[in-house]
Amino acid sequence: MEPNDSSNRAFRLRDYQRECLTAIRDRYLAGVRRQLTCLPTGSGKTVIFAEFPNYFRMKKQMLVLAHRAELLDQACDKLRRANPDLRVEIEQAGRVADPDSHVVVASVPTLGRKDSSRLPRLDPNRFFLIVVDEAHHATAKTYRRILKYFGVFDPDTPKLIVGFTATPKRGDGEGLDEVFEEIVFSRTLPEMIGAGYLSPVAGFRVETDVDLSRVKTRMGDFVVSHLSQAVNIEQRNRLVVDVFHSRLKERQTLCFCVDVAHAHSLAKAFNAGGITAGAVTGDMDHSERTKILTDFRRGRIRVLANCMVLTEGYDEPSVEGIILARPTKSTLLYTQMIGRGTRLHPGKENVTVIDIVDATREHSLTTLPGLFGLSGEFDLEGHTADEVQRALGWAERYRPWVPVSEARSLSDLRYRCKRINLLDLETPSEVSGFSRFAWVGTGKGIYRLGLAGGRAILIAPTILGECEAVLSDRGRETPLLRRRDLKAAVMGAEKHVRTNLPGSVGLVMRNTRWRRQPATQKQTSVLRSKKLDVPEGLTKGQASHLIGMLS
Repeated sequence: MEPNDSSNRAFRLRDYQRECLTAIRDRYLAGVRRQLTCLPTGSGKTVIFAEFPNYFRMKKQMLVLAHRAELLDQACDKLRRANPDLRVEIEQAGRVADPDSHVVVASVPTLGRKDSSRLPRLDPNRFFLIVVDEAHHATAKTYRRILKYFGVFDPDTPKLIVGFTATPKRGDGEGLDEVFEEIVFSRTLPEMIGAGYLSPVAGFRVETDVDLSRVKTRMGDFVVSHLSQAVNIEQRNRLVVDVFHSRLKERQTLCFCVDVAHAHSLAKAFNAGGITAGAVTGDMDHSERTKILTDFRRGRIRVLANCMVLTEGYDEPSVEGIILARPTKSTLLYTQMIGRGTRLHPGKENVTVIDIVDATREHSLTTLPGLFGLSGEFDLEGHTADEVQRALGWAERYRPWVPVSEARSLSDLRYRCKRINLLDLETPSEVSGFSRFAWVGTGKGIYRLGLAGGRAILIAPTILGECEAVLSDRGRETPLLRRRDLKAAVMGAEKHVRTNLPGSVGLVMRNTRWRRQPATQKQTSVLRSKKLDVPEGLTKGQASHLIGMLS
């Protein structure tokens, strides 16, 4: 398989798209035949596989599998533009592809039916490369029936199957390893936003009084009929409209709903509130749905309510607002929904996501902050996730005693960074029970023991579940030891102090008299110069900890 990396192509490939093509080729040559690639929505996965015929100088045919008409048409369009000399045809319902076409873009429902007469028309020996779009569906029986027909599970096959998905997770918990052998290339949503390839994502958290505790779940998410009964109520729908007025105003907005009735109810509520809105649903006539989508694209409709119609294959870069009126526990579904707004567009500063968060003690809801490693209860307050992460990074570096994981918003974080909580400067209970040294938690799962001369011992968890102790000396860190748990690491670190740094033992003992004495004027002056509110009752020992962490 020799690559043809011609620059005279219909699409100008981005760096990561070229890297993806290279990774696919290299892993194929290494013997990996069933490959999976993970790229966020809006990353141009269709552009990547549209390059396959040229890049791999294919002499046999190529099959593209997708499960919805919109995906088929998009794939066909890009394949034709990238390969004008090839015959690219669609196999779906009334559209029948010539079996001799260079590329067949096929509907999974059409080919994968048990009694399908369409599949035998395609000679499996003539196809070399099979692409599975939205590959998180690939373990379904219809997909597996097609893939088995083409022999991709034969261990000696030279064929290549490449799946594309925004997430390797399935809502029903079934692993994709039944179909794919390896994730050969991946990029996360934060990585793509940070690199400037996708729009920054801002967010607001809006809480309601609706109780979801009794809503039943199935296959990892809420049962639709039960969820609709709970959330499709007039009071909540009015709240959604009010949120649009206050947070999104004139932005082109997609509103994701639970079911058909919920989509129509919300569209009606928006129109009653003076906002032009429409609803698109799966049972709608194709021509009617196309007209509404066209009106939305041209700005004649401001809000587009939908249920499970625009989660995949919908490409409208002008979308600047996303309202999640459909609560979900599924990271996959949530990622698909917000992905409809992450494409870049001229004049588009960011996409603003509104999380409508209902009350629940029984369920853990997926929200925007959670996708970026923040607490699910964090309120972005209209800031972008990368702005928040930069602020958290600053706090971790310059206010290491602040428990940033407990912050619930940037406002809360700013308050915590300015205020000194004396309780945060005490030795944590998980350490004080067995140690007499003055260890302090830094708020990042790290424990610090201040030593003479500005040095310190830090204990932190490793990715292997152990605890590692290092000696920190003016930015240089020297590993000391690793132990199976926190207690063993603390005991080992304290033994190191007694053996190798005996002059520091008196300094680090928790109950020495000097530690309980009031902080000196010099200490408080240093802290105030760092714009910290120095509380009454601050001791020398506590001030020493703070100054040591700030230096």
